[in-house]
Amino acid sequence: MQYIFIVNSNIHKRRKTGLEKAVAALPSDLRNKSKIVYTERPNHAEELAVTYAEKYGSECIIFACGGDGTIHEIANALAFRNSPMGIIPLGTGNDFARSIYPKDIYKKPLEILKHLSEPNIRPIDLLRIDSYDMMGNHIPMWSRYCLNVASMGLDTQVQARAKRIVAKHPKSLLFRNNAYPIAAIRTLLGGWSFKMDYSIELTSGEIIEKKNVRYSLVSICNGRYYGGGYCPAPDASLDDGALEVCLVDHMSRAKALSQLNKYKKGKHVGQPGFTTFHSTSGVFSSHDSNLQLQGNYDGEDFFGHKVRYEIVPNAIQLATFS
Repeated sequence: MQYIFIVNSNIHKRRKTGLEKAVAALPSDLRNKSKIVYTERPNHAEELAVTYAEKYGSECIIFACGGDGTIHEIANALAFRNSPMGIIPLGTGNDFARSIYPKDIYKKPLEILKHLSEPNIRPIDLLRIDSYDMMGNHIPMWSRYCLNVASMGLDTQVQARAKRIVAKHPKSLLFRNNAYPIAAIRTLLGGWSFKMDYSIELTSGEIIEKKNVRYSLVSICNGRYYGGGYCPAPDASLDDGALEVCLVDHMSRAKALSQLNKYKKGKHVGQPGFTTFHSTSGVFSSHDSNLQLQGNYDGEDFFGHKVRYEIVPNAIQLATFS
């Protein structure tokens, strides 16, 4: 087995150095089969993953070493391929890793390398997002696979603000590690109002349709966590062939602030103002023909007048270590 570590060059220097030292300290039989490669430009992680997957096939594990953006790129590269994807969470959010690793591994991600020769490889699902313009034309640049969570509304505004905070303080771990909570508070102190129409297909086959819905946010979840530890879908499973869709009604600033902690801890399920759907597919459409929906998948922005989602079962091989 070959071990390919694709490293986001924008991660903190201390984390890069730690990974390099951990790989250098591997037993010689593992070290000689390990290779670290660094990204050089946007989407380079996806390109590298395709290259090594075509070269080694099922005889390599390709690690995403960074945050959720790096994982997003590599998941899109490895969808329906034989090469398993591994995760070493070295980025800012690291939310997908919260769903697959126990806390002791999540907090000390380089411990994963101590179990390199004992991977647990299994197929898991992917979420597919397809965006369309107001004329119904498909928009390829904003249509992707999503490994973790896609969302629209208030949380997308929070995510965009968090990115700006990190970009403004690129060398500060304090700001990088707290970008999401800082952004959430600043955004909640502002204002928001969103409207949409939707059609959601449940796992039972029932279809629920509503128009002119005023909402704060909607999250479409394969994984459990996003946004720096928020838990919109505490019951989500990566391999059950279904998605947890959480729709949050429009709330006043005061109510939103009071409910924020419940939403973060996954204690919102069943509470007034929160609706959860166990779903296989659905469509969200902008209520205003002049406005696009703005969303993000795995933290990467997308836009569309109409957004369709669906679960794609067993679409990627995941390698975990413990």
